[in-house]
Amino acid sequence: MDKQLIFKSKYLNKLKGEVQSGLLIDHYKSNLFIYDKTQTLMLPNIITAADLADQLDVNDDCKTAILLYEAFKNLEPIQASDERLWTYLTHVDLYSYMIRRWDAVYNSSSKDEAKYIFEHWFLQSSSQSSLLRHALAGLWWAVSLSVEENKGPEKYDLTKILFRQLDFPTRTLGTYKLGRHKEAVIGILEFIKENDDLFTTNFEDKTRYITKHLNIIGGVKPISYYKRDFFKAELKKITLSIQAL
Repeated sequence: MDKQLIFKSKYLNKLKGEVQSGLLIDHYKSNLFIYDKTQTLMLPNIITAADLADQLDVNDDCKTAILLYEAFKNLEPIQASDERLWTYLTHVDLYSYMIRRWDAVYNSSSKDEAKYIFEHWFLQSSSQSSLLRHALAGLWWAVSLSVEENKGPEKYDLTKILFRQLDFPTRTLGTYKLGRHKEAVIGILEFIKENDDLFTTNFEDKTRYITKHLNIIGGVKPISYYKRDFFKAELKKITLSIQAL
């Protein structure tokens, strides 16, 4: 079995510069991204996911996220935060998925092609908000933060709630430090699951409201030390406010 490859840092920066200058734009309009195969390194403990791109569903982000996570579930957090890995995957192993899922440059329909490429093919930084917004890293991290390995066949139940609305993991949780803390994410998702009738309408507005509420609490309390029941209890206090939205 082949080991997973990543780009070298200097080569990654070269790609960025050539996208910025416009020199590389047309490469994203091809069915295969041409790159310098000498500019890669190997991750010794990670096996490449053969044929994964063909399994990913452009119409089902939750399914795709779970498949991606399963393929790379042995990633350490520091590896899963590595821009070189995700950039290699977007440009090489999972490039065929990328041009199907994010096809505005491929179809020449983007008004700002360089910006579009940077937003989807590259990580802007290693911050949690950037990771959660990235086209691939965001899917992996969303599952990592919501999966419950001890639940057996039901281990992805909360993940499915997280993906009810795409902005929930990316622009809602991803905006706040709260999204870095798994116990907080699990607490929020369990609250939604246990009070599903509250979220049958205005799901996006309500999830933004509860996330903002908990983030305010996090401004005065060390939330990284609290378990999921704390977050559920705090949300229970504002049930009537959630219902009113």
